[in-house]
Amino acid sequence: MLSIFKSNNPLVVLLYFIYLVIFRLYFVSHSPNTESVFLHQEPLSSGLFGLLLRIPIPYLTLSVLLSALLCFIQAIWVNDIVNSNKILSKRNYLPGAIFIVFSSFLPQFLLLDPAAVSFTFLIAATGKIFSIVRKEKANGDIFDIGFLIAIASLFYFPSILFLLFGYIGLATVRAFSYREWTILFLGFIAPFFLVFTFYFWIDDLPILLSLLENNHSINWLNGFHFTQMEWALLGVLGFISMVSYVMLPAAIYSSVIQTRKFALLLLVFTVLSLVSFLLLQYASLTHILWLSLPLAIIISMLIMQVKRVWIYEVIHLILILLVLAGQYLPSLLKTIES
Repeated sequence: MLSIFKSNNPLVVLLYFIYLVIFRLYFVSHSPNTESVFLHQEPLSSGLFGLLLRIPIPYLTLSVLLSALLCFIQAIWVNDIVNSNKILSKRNYLPGAIFIVFSSFLPQFLLLDPAAVSFTFLIAATGKIFSIVRKEKANGDIFDIGFLIAIASLFYFPSILFLLFGYIGLATVRAFSYREWTILFLGFIAPFFLVFTFYFWIDDLPILLSLLENNHSINWLNGFHFTQMEWALLGVLGFISMVSYVMLPAAIYSSVIQTRKFALLLLVFTVLSLVSFLLLQYASLTHILWLSLPLAIIISMLIMQVKRVWIYEVIHLILILLVLAGQYLPSLLKTIES
């Protein structure tokens, strides 16, 4: 099955929908709690999810459908980033397929959430960083990088740490220029200036900082209690990440310098994704969704080096079974126990 995605036939994209449907059949028989979404006070999140709540459609149904659509768009975007920057040896639709698998790894990933929305802007910022390596003049793109990271932060506060990703990206793919570094910061503060102006206008400026931080005046990482199955899946995800990064240097040894720089930035993206978890007041596994971007690209790079088809087909099957096990196994065990 995975071999199909290694082709450059655009019709392969239609298979993405099969993955999206299979992984969301879970909600036919399960109704998870979605209240945590409405705990987010960030300016753009409160506005967006407050609007969705007013739509005369059950929120769970709306959340699942919009999440699937957003995941499809993100998969296409990730695939385009890889192909446009020639990260793999040939154009194909493999990264998008792997992205969908990893972005469905936990049931929490399948619902629309501020972390998922902000992730879209982080993907866009990553694509911009990768693209400027080839441009002599990239002031507009650099401004966009800062702007996109700021928008992500206004949806989901931990995204603010990715301003570091923007600067590390600039330092990695371009020679130092104080002008470009200043432009990145100006792009970052522009959305905050607009939000500041709006809250000043409606006379709510004193509460803006607490809203930006999603600060509920409680301890950080409140509710850090996961089930055994969730810990098991996180362990598997951590193991896959570790093995992938250990194998990566050998896979890109003969690659061009540009690809090595991209691999380094994906490692930085992973580290910042994990560290930014500490900026949450309500611990949420949806945050781990961000790892699907670097994992999708890195594992695609590793698969392209594998000569024996059966090896990556078996890995692909195991990943799908793990996703389904994380969805259905807890309910099955409860049924057996009762």
